[in-house]
Amino acid sequence: MTDEFFDEANFAPDALEAAGALSPTFDPGYEYPSDPQVARALEHWRDLKLGVIIHWGLYSSFGQAGSWSLHRESLGDFTDKAYGFDGDDAAYHRWYFERRHHFNGDDFDAAHWAKLCAQAGMKYVVFTTKHHDGFALYDTKYSNLKTTAEDCPLQRDIFREVTDSFRAEGLETGVYFSKADWARPDYWDLAQPVTDRFPNYDVAADPERWDRFVQFSHDQVRELLTGYGPMNVLWLDAGWVRAPELDFKIDELAAMARSIQPGILMVDREVHGPHENYRTPEQEIPDRYLDYPWESCVTWTRSWCSERKDDPAKPTHVIVANLLRIVARGGNYLVGFGPDATGALSAHVERGLKELGAWMDAHGSGIHGTRAVSQPPSITQTSGLTHEWLYVVKGNEAYLYGVPDSGRASNASVTIDQPIPSAQILGGGSAAVVVEGGATTLELTPSPDELAYVVKLDAAAE
Repeated sequence: MTDEFFDEANFAPDALEAAGALSPTFDPGYEYPSDPQVARALEHWRDLKLGVIIHWGLYSSFGQAGSWSLHRESLGDFTDKAYGFDGDDAAYHRWYFERRHHFNGDDFDAAHWAKLCAQAGMKYVVFTTKHHDGFALYDTKYSNLKTTAEDCPLQRDIFREVTDSFRAEGLETGVYFSKADWARPDYWDLAQPVTDRFPNYDVAADPERWDRFVQFSHDQVRELLTGYGPMNVLWLDAGWVRAPELDFKIDELAAMARSIQPGILMVDREVHGPHENYRTPEQEIPDRYLDYPWESCVTWTRSWCSERKDDPAKPTHVIVANLLRIVARGGNYLVGFGPDATGALSAHVERGLKELGAWMDAHGSGIHGTRAVSQPPSITQTSGLTHEWLYVVKGNEAYLYGVPDSGRASNASVTIDQPIPSAQILGGGSAAVVVEGGATTLELTPSPDELAYVVKLDAAAE
């Protein structure tokens, strides 16, 4: 998809809020980690700025972007049964899991993904080891619903190939794991009606059954943290699985995780408290500076993975604009995409990754390792097409970001209420500096086809 034909309405995200996937608890305020190793890991993670979350799963094999079609409420396209299926809910449940017999993924190539992401300036990957349907993309010994099972023609430990390939390219790796599992009889009893995303039996009346499910889940997390090398984060989805109604024994899980991998970050998504080391606004970018660690997870394609070959992707200037806004407001950017049924990425995503890589080669030094500030200097544009001006610091350096409304940077005159002896536009172009009193005017001329300004200033604000 070229920039000229980009229509944001075509990329409207699925209404996961309606399904209860994003329903945070009461917010007592962000709680910084007390463990010094975790605190150091968190500051390191904040330096990384740009990562990728890759969804792939059994749902991909029949052209869907998640396992929400097993969810029994009709809340939009993302909860619809697979195209062409004609049957009731029980038949669909059986049909869904029988798709594992046809999951080939012939074009899956983790090394290719990793190279593209590394060249794009991404520093970490979070991979879906198991979505809500319970189908594992790794070699778990606790379930036969997995890509390595004899009845799945894929016959590959996907997570191992992903982690090995991405680490070989210098990226850090993280575990996505859903706390729900709609394939387990200790979560959904198929002898009883299933109506929503919750267990369909009275957990309080049958605590032993729920405890079996929690133990099963903890055992799978232990596998992932012991058998696949160092992880920077355990990224837990299905925030509706939480105490007091559904006690996942998160304290015990966190202790176990850190006994295996000291300092690992825990993200119990949408469950505010000590195990949400950073917050994860989904499919949105906060409109202001936030003074706690956070990460916007936003898809590049319309959904979390490609539903069909050649799914369109947002143009690169949108990704760059998102990145600059997120970084300047204090967050990290977790870009979401994934392969189609065959394991191939959309050609538009591949093209975008290459374009982003070319841009990051020239501008990444003004992004990685920076910090947002709560009170930036006053910045006023006095001439030229409209840009949004943002400001970050990196040690004794400061950077000015200019995000153009048009998708391409153009000549601009900008006044900053601090003295700046000199300025340099990363990626080329010229910056004339005029200091008068305590203010500086920058006359900025970008290089041709520049997507956004990243201007290195002589020094950070006093």
